Amino acid sequence: MNTAEEAFRLLCTGPEPLALDCARLGFGLPRRRVPLVELRDVLLDRATSGAAREAAWRELVTAAQAGDPAWVVGAVGVALPGLRKAAGELAAGYLGDVEDIDAELLTGFAARLKQIDPDAGALAARLVWAAQRAGAKLRAAEWDYAARTAPLWESCEPRPPVRGHEDLVLAEAVREGVLTAAEASLIASTRLEGMRVHEAAEALGESYFRVFRAREKAESALISWLGAPRPEKKSKPVCKKSARPSL
Repeated sequence: MNTAEEAFRLLCTGPEPLALDCARLGFGLPRRRVPLVELRDVLLDRATSGAAREAAWRELVTAAQAGDPAWVVGAVGVALPGLRKAAGELAAGYLGDVEDIDAELLTGFAARLKQIDPDAGALAARLVWAAQRAGAKLRAAEWDYAARTAPLWESCEPRPPVRGHEDLVLAEAVREGVLTAAEASLIASTRLEGMRVHEAAEALGESYFRVFRAREKAESALISWLGAPRPEKKSKPVCKKSARPSL
């Protein structure tokens, strides 16, 4: 994240900083070319309207998709406050190198940036959620690895369902068989990314009511799983490490 910030600031300094022409956008944005490092502060200001944010992000996405790598770095830089917050949530309790999470977030953000529809709406939120989901997948993959390689004496007690970040909860629910991957994706898209149910239905080629009922059923299963009481603790079995084979 710090490297991305440094690259972003380098692009925004000098006689020709990377800037957005806000004069033609309107919505109360400054009527001039605004360097992206300044634009980031403008978009974070609570006085800036949602329409202004959407107009600015539409320009950023369009410029990044035109193929100039500088605008990809620029879009990442403008989104860094949200990306840092997401990285902090995912890093809590993480035993590995947190820079791996940062890298996954940035990779996920850049990949979604290249594909997202500039007219999709809620662009900043959609991009940050895509990045966050990429980081969550890394944590989920490492949990799976840890579960397969943990010594027997560390695996005697059932592991309770994960609580915390939404993407991590969904990933755990899929692993436990509570949700299918498609159901988890539907919940993430319509509850976390701001996609409307009718948009999801169109993308899936299904009717609105079929998708709505599928989400309702999946969420009911998820809520039941999250609210299920933990099994009563019994006397913990004594798990001994198997003897080493003689050489």
